[in-house]
Amino acid sequence: MTSIKPLIRTIHHLSCSGGSVISKCIASMPNTIVISEVHPDQLRNDFNPYDPIQLLLAQTNLGENSELRRQIFLKRIIDSEQILRNNNINTVLRDHTHSDYLIETNTDEIVIKTSLIDVICEHFELRSVVSLRNPLHSYASLVHNNWNTSIRSFDDYCNRVLLMLQAYQAKDALIIKYEDFCKQPDLTLRKTCEKLKITFSDEYSDKFHKIHMTGDSGRASGINKITELAPRAIDESLFKEAIDSESFNEISKLYSYDVPLII
Repeated sequence: MTSIKPLIRTIHHLSCSGGSVISKCIASMPNTIVISEVHPDQLRNDFNPYDPIQLLLAQTNLGENSELRRQIFLKRIIDSEQILRNNNINTVLRDHTHSDYLIETNTDEIVIKTSLIDVICEHFELRSVVSLRNPLHSYASLVHNNWNTSIRSFDDYCNRVLLMLQAYQAKDALIIKYEDFCKQPDLTLRKTCEKLKITFSDEYSDKFHKIHMTGDSGRASGINKITELAPRAIDESLFKEAIDSESFNEISKLYSYDVPLII
């Protein structure tokens, strides 16, 4: 007899794309917790007195053993999901998708990746959501924050965005647009909750801004009302890059984004 796998949900998005506020809204739904920014291949040698295993791996070459590292990571996900399920709480994992697509400097090494899903897929029924923001606006914010040091150009960035979208489309993920979320948050979140098998409640609008979450470092971190912030100014050189970028034009056609005028 085939055993029924427990359900786990995953959220994926790139930096500066509005993923934090969307994740906080999901975390505001009934009986739901978002475990924020997890990735099986990211070890930090930081102050963490509660977790000797992380320190052990980070401080020694044992952390370079990817099989060992991923086995430990998987066990912790299994334990976390079991604890939450025992308390009738939905588990949502917010992937650190940046690690798969925006860190690699050698463009020949940038390939389709779904690292989190690859590690947990055999043990769970998966339901996934990807959020996307107009690449021109997310890239402008990335540059403003100096988080684009591994990216050669705007076209390179759009190539990476396309790879990410292809990766999660192949995993049957629901793709939602940040712009749609800002304009129609209830409708977008209803679709998201339906995909994730989470009960929707419109009370999220009174709760989301009280949720503390890692990675909440953007301009929207302190807002208590869902609204689309004015995009950062697009200079002439970036505007020209956007016009010449085949990848950006492909994304624009697929997701109905327009190249904005120079601001």
